[in-house]
Amino acid sequence: MQSDVTGAIKIGRSKCPENRVKHLQTGNPHKIKLIQVLENKGYLEKSLHKELNQFKIKLEWFDYMCLGSIPQVIYEQLEDPTMFDDWWVKK
Repeated sequence: MQSDVTGAIKIGRSKCPENRVKHLQTGNPHKIKLIQVLENKGYLEKSLHKELNQFKIKLEWFDYMCLGSIPQVIYEQLEDPTMFDDWWVKK
């Protein structure tokens, strides 16, 4: 998931990611967009959080700059790596 204000990335796991977005969106004045779902890869969450710890903002939210440090094994599984680009940047 990604915030449309800061570009912050949420790395988490959920049985129903679409419902999770709706839940997080409630009470949040900023748009949250579901960027990518990696099916059956929930076991990677903990190691990914550890790997990206220096970019952690709060809990499961990471600064946009973490994208350059995503492990190659995960990056290769992204449907479209450019989906994280600057859709959220106000022009």
